[in-house]
Amino acid sequence: MKIYLRRSRGALYSLMLGILSWSCTALIVFSAELSAKLAPPDSLWSLATDDTQLSIGINSSGQLALYELSNPATSWNWLSAPAVVPLMSEVFTADKKKVKAHWLFKDAHLDQRDGQKLIVRFTCASPALELRSEWWARPGRGPIRHAMFIRNASTQPLGLSPQASIDLTLAAPGGNPNALQAWYVNDEGALWGADPSMAKISGVCKDVVTPTYTKEIAATPGYDWVPMIFLDAGGVQGIYVGLEWSHCFMKMSGQEAPAGLAVHLKAGHSTNVAIEAPAGYEFEVPPALIGTYRGDVDDAGNGLRKYLFAYSMPEELRTEATYPKLEWNAFTATGKTHGSQTEPTSWDPVSVKYYPLIKEAAALGFEEMTVDVGWWHDGEPDTDLIDWPEGMKAAGEATHRLGLRYVLYWTDSADTRTPHGREIRAQRIKRLFTEYGADMWRSDSTRGAVIRDDYWAVKGFYEMLDTLKKELPRFQWENCSGGGPIKDYGAMKRAIKIQIHDSISPAITNRRVFYDSSHVLHPIQMQAMLGWHARTMPGYPQGLVYDFRSAALGAFMWWFDSPSPTNGGEPWTEAERQAIARSINTYKTKLRPLIRTADLYHIFPRPDDKNWDGLQYYDPTTGQGVIFIFKPAEGANAMTIRLRGLDPQKVYRITFDDATNPTIEKTGAELIQGLAVTLKGAPISELVFIDMK
Repeated sequence: MKIYLRRSRGALYSLMLGILSWSCTALIVFSAELSAKLAPPDSLWSLATDDTQLSIGINSSGQLALYELSNPATSWNWLSAPAVVPLMSEVFTADKKKVKAHWLFKDAHLDQRDGQKLIVRFTCASPALELRSEWWARPGRGPIRHAMFIRNASTQPLGLSPQASIDLTLAAPGGNPNALQAWYVNDEGALWGADPSMAKISGVCKDVVTPTYTKEIAATPGYDWVPMIFLDAGGVQGIYVGLEWSHCFMKMSGQEAPAGLAVHLKAGHSTNVAIEAPAGYEFEVPPALIGTYRGDVDDAGNGLRKYLFAYSMPEELRTEATYPKLEWNAFTATGKTHGSQTEPTSWDPVSVKYYPLIKEAAALGFEEMTVDVGWWHDGEPDTDLIDWPEGMKAAGEATHRLGLRYVLYWTDSADTRTPHGREIRAQRIKRLFTEYGADMWRSDSTRGAVIRDDYWAVKGFYEMLDTLKKELPRFQWENCSGGGPIKDYGAMKRAIKIQIHDSISPAITNRRVFYDSSHVLHPIQMQAMLGWHARTMPGYPQGLVYDFRSAALGAFMWWFDSPSPTNGGEPWTEAERQAIARSINTYKTKLRPLIRTADLYHIFPRPDDKNWDGLQYYDPTTGQGVIFIFKPAEGANAMTIRLRGLDPQKVYRITFDDATNPTIEKTGAELIQGLAVTLKGAPISELVFIDMK
């Protein structure tokens, strides 16, 4: 059965596809064994999330092919013609001889226990290889996930040539040839406040795609790009493709097409690594996420975040409503000296400064305390008993008695490419939990990379984390590596949170990086890094609240000195203490529920430290939301803010947390047109709460 799907689908086509999809699905569901033997070489299956639908099948030549990739709310098929999925074309024998791989379709099975998971298998006779391609559409919004595995079924080791995770030519919607934009996001992990040039670089790139356009991005555990690309068609609809792993590439190339513009998009593991597969070994291709959307990139991000929350982060974040936690990192408050972060002794914490800090933090309502770099002795996680005479277990017990979770930093350079290296690192990390009572391991790269830029290192690191979680069910990982470079979906599938940058500059840097990274990550995992001695207006409550809110956009962490200074910071006034205690209560009761499940909108321009900036959350299920507003400098005292996501027919009550403006009631339609807000003075912040009546 030769099938050709046109991009504009009519009723007759839809009926035909529905009948064909039902019949093929019925065949697979009711008799998996029969289907494995009898599935025709031109079978077709239809998979769909709430956002993305995909028709996939085996063509008359026995090749795996995609026939439709679209959003159910639009009429556009991003595939102008059936697209064959390229399979690995050649392998290398132990003596380096090149051998062509000839793949034959074996069978397919559709598993409908959790959404729709299509598993298609191919074999190669000589050399003996097995390939499994898995396409999984999970219930709810978001992308379809493609995973691929290639097993060396021969008795000899083989070298595997590169296998792309995704290799598609996409048809851009018609109309304005300059309307298609490629969006991609820098990880900004290395931002350092002393470098003024970094502040001028936007973390979100938006390239106009033309027939001559070409762009390749690398996404590694180092400082570069998040492995996600959006192709946005004029803010009306679009498609996005991402990879779950670091150490990968994504390449876009514009092309002339009969109907207008086409974009060839190819993504997979970096090709500069020889993949050697021992006999019996199964090579895992980095999984890909493919999603479509109606609307703009914020609409795309909101669909993606629903998927990430439901299927691609640690279970605790989904099931426990007290995440994300409010964390205080003790680095600034506990170092032997405080004059500069470049002084070695500032990286050497002491317990005499830690114990007063945890009492202050607990009294304010914080939930986690972190002992950062330098508490150990020599190369193992053995307590430095000179600086911590009570030991790290005693420090943990004291932290727990105050109702705080206990987070311990650890770093080493054990190589996760090898079983031996993984075992060394895992045993050291286990000690934090079993000997010292830690609730979370905080990683960093002060003694070597957390993950090396290598396929086997990435795979080995993920395997180590999965093993630790099985052996220690309470194991948790806080993802830092000299800031936030490990912003990939495989790491975030396993991390409670990620430190999104590594700047010691004031609050503006956190807001910039959060603004950028929140296009592609979930805010429940995006942890601020605000501190050293970078306080706004010491002695004034509005300055400390401004700092707090700049770190409260997602998962909260700051590095301030203790309110009663232990390390050279400015003492807090009683008014500042009360203001932060109130802010903490607001975070727990009003902000955290929205950070967890609400849609996020970038309704202001990117923060520039001159003009108003902020973000909006809105949860259509509860009818509640909030607008974060920051006015960093003197200028216009009034602004009209256009809200998003509201129901035009409903009435909303608008309240201002600091009572800077009177409470009002307006319809959703009116608020979408604009909410007038007045803020006098600077720097000043406000939280505007939205409640459906």
